[in-house]
Amino acid sequence: MKTWSRKDFLKASLIGGGAALVAGQTRLYGQVAGAAGSANGTIRVGIVGFNSQGMGHLQNYLPGGKGKLDGAILAGICDVDDKVLAKGRDAANKAGLKVAEYKDYRKMFESKDIDAVVLAPPNHQHSIMTIAALQAGKDVYVEKPLSHNIWEGRQAVEAARKYSKNIALIGTQNRSSEQIMNAITMLRSGKLGKIKWVTGTCYKPRDSIGLHAGPQAVDAGIDYDLWTGPATLTPPTRNGPKGTVHYDWHWFWNYGGGDITNQGIHQMDVARWMLGANGLPDTVMSFGGRFGYRDDAETPNTLVSVMNWKGQAPLIFEVRGLGRKKGMRAMDVYRKSSVGVVVQCEQGYINVAENGGSIAYDNDGKKIQAFDGSDNGAHRKNWITALRSRKVVHGLMEEGHYSTALCHLANLSFLAGTEKANAQLADAVGSDLAAKDAYWRALDHLKANEVDLDATKPIVGPLLTVDRKTEMVGHSDKVVADAANNHPLRKRVGRGAFTIPQLSATVAKA
Repeated sequence: MKTWSRKDFLKASLIGGGAALVAGQTRLYGQVAGAAGSANGTIRVGIVGFNSQGMGHLQNYLPGGKGKLDGAILAGICDVDDKVLAKGRDAANKAGLKVAEYKDYRKMFESKDIDAVVLAPPNHQHSIMTIAALQAGKDVYVEKPLSHNIWEGRQAVEAARKYSKNIALIGTQNRSSEQIMNAITMLRSGKLGKIKWVTGTCYKPRDSIGLHAGPQAVDAGIDYDLWTGPATLTPPTRNGPKGTVHYDWHWFWNYGGGDITNQGIHQMDVARWMLGANGLPDTVMSFGGRFGYRDDAETPNTLVSVMNWKGQAPLIFEVRGLGRKKGMRAMDVYRKSSVGVVVQCEQGYINVAENGGSIAYDNDGKKIQAFDGSDNGAHRKNWITALRSRKVVHGLMEEGHYSTALCHLANLSFLAGTEKANAQLADAVGSDLAAKDAYWRALDHLKANEVDLDATKPIVGPLLTVDRKTEMVGHSDKVVADAANNHPLRKRVGRGAFTIPQLSATVAKA
């Protein structure tokens, strides 16, 4: 396990930059301009980044493509990797399309033949590309998470507000699930009683990415400076099945935030939505580590985070990358799902599956009601609806910002933590029953994977307070508070040509 020490945390924070105040006010975006599109009304779409999730988006805009979205057509493709660009070219050619090709997203944004862009690059590029596209007059669909850090996410929200003639929508697709909306209606009716707690789970198998000695060579054909963008320019130190650059960036703090910002952001967004928690929490505390193997990666494969809003039930989020027990690929299940959200109420609970399907149960596990309506597959269609109506209903940027920021806050507490013995961990969790339950289940999970917690102690983060207006954190130890506020996951302004514009210097609306 790679141990992230307090010294490492403080050192990284010194590099991260200052702690400016950030801001914004909530409202719907983009009701000014007429509908985007060419003279015949067809929306011309450019895709940026399609080595993974973006390839699914690309298919949506090809004639005869999977999930073809009516009224829109692929007009341009962009990727920093020549091999990936070739895959997009081949897909377009097979569909009978010849599309414009770009290696630099800024060149695509300059084109008058592109009306809207779908952004699916690595996390550290999401905010800067969103802002640049809006400034260039493009409508934007940006994949989750909205940001690599809290500050830049707020700047993206402010860009959506400032350039309000454009549409800006975030790909937290569960926001389009009618099943979840109907489940929330039941919750708010009080039929199940008061909410006691909400638990989000992200139990996904994550194998070791291998252990390598130092910097690795970048594949020919990749513009690595452009790929790095606003992150710190440093050689890759990984070389897994997908090479030295692609995908495994998720497990490095310079680019990603582990599975909580990868898969977990979807469940975090649903959990916060169902809880009815507006804005950031008042406190956050995390514990976990990277267990079961030693590899190049930095982020935890096991993480439990507890978040509290005054006067509301707690939100507990759990990440597990190891199987049900040592040697198994099958994952643990919590209340009938491995990746999902459970809303525990006085008279029963609601389980929300990964695809947005929702079912209510009584406390004995007997089904009460399965909720009807569309699942999260409706989100991309709702994007086209938003482009036509010039109004975002599902996938509001500020909501995406808050849910993304919860993931960053969870990681910040972990990074500020220290290794502790089990007894100390139990004390840190406190008296909250839901948090204690998550604690004991996490320990049982690690024991089933034969993790020696005496040899590899979990990292326990401090209880951080959160200023909901400034979106900064606090702690009784000023050194910890300053380090967290200056850490790149709280604020990073970018570098050189990839500096992120500061569009907001006021305070956020609580």
